[in-house]
Amino acid sequence: MISTSYLKIKILAQNRGGGKFQTGDILKYFEDLEFSSNKEFGPKDYLEIACNQSGSVLLITLLVLMAVTILGVASINQSVVELKIAQNEKEIREVFYSAEGACMEGVQRLIDTQTIDLNEQIQFWHHSRKEMDTGLIDFRNPQRWKVDGKSEDNAMESALNAKTYIAAVEWKVATGGSLVQTGSRLYQNRVYGYCHKTGNGQIIEMGYYIRY
Repeated sequence: MISTSYLKIKILAQNRGGGKFQTGDILKYFEDLEFSSNKEFGPKDYLEIACNQSGSVLLITLLVLMAVTILGVASINQSVVELKIAQNEKEIREVFYSAEGACMEGVQRLIDTQTIDLNEQIQFWHHSRKEMDTGLIDFRNPQRWKVDGKSEDNAMESALNAKTYIAAVEWKVATGGSLVQTGSRLYQNRVYGYCHKTGNGQIIEMGYYIRY
């Protein structure tokens, strides 16, 4: 009976400078082992071990490639999300500054308007507080701005940017201004700037005192 260490002894003998190792010895070992009572290992077992080792290398390679792919996809998705966030922040800032600019433009237009016009509120975008109190206008609500040109508009389009609008409300006489019986009085006006574009909307409200 040939022991299971037969093949190992032949290999060690070759590695230590022994005679040339014959491939026929391996086949003989397999043949003898098949008919021997020692069934620890057989030819099929060694083949399965060799196949299993090759399969393990392939499996590990596939797992590594899968992990790298997942990390790459996650990195790309993260970059896309950050890009969208940056773009959205840019659009929000642009809308805010446009509304603020429209508000400043409205203040300048009130300053440039003749006193008689301010007293009579001839400008279609300059309203009285009574209209606000009765609910005819509400410039804090984006849905209440009428600037489509199809009906009576209550605001005007700004010269700064498209989809940017201006409105104003004469709110009240400034504190102590009602005591003045002659000449002009100091009035508090609320000026509104509204910008709506790229899916974002922003309303800026500013108080401004004007004497007329």
